[in-house]
Amino acid sequence: RDDLAGDIREEMTRTHELVLSVAGHPRLLDCRPELQQAVELRNPYVDALSFLQLRFLDGRGRAERLVQATVNGVAAGLRNTG
Repeated sequence: RDDLAGDIREEMTRTHELVLSVAGHPRLLDCRPELQQAVELRNPYVDALSFLQLRFLDGRGRAERLVQATVNGVAAGLRNTG
């Protein structure tokens, strides 16, 4: 749903800005550069898996095993950052 997606994006932007203002940093995880780099390296892979989850959960696909594999992949990719 486009209206719900827009609300989620707005809330994410607000939350991001508030976290940065409280932390006093220009970017998330600036105080933990090693973790910041690890997250940045994993994000493209986790994002792709998240996209696959949404695609198959919204009714356009029925591959339960694929959804389970993407859940496991996202969990592995997030490791201690999720």
